[in-house]
Amino acid sequence: MRIEVFENGSKSKLIAMLVDDDGNERELVRTDKGRDDLLNQIDDRDLSHLTVRFN
Repeated sequence: MRIEVFENGSKSKLIAMLVDDDGNERELVRTDKGRDDLLNQIDDRDLSHLTVRFN
């Protein structure tokens, strides 16, 4: 399982998708406050052990 992060429109709007090993995706979090906020939200969900890839 990993987390993929995509830009939505402008570079400041980010969407993190949780991707299962079989390729299924589901939205995890959204932010328009930048990378630090997104990573803090991921940490708040106790998912910071997963690999996060910014696309």
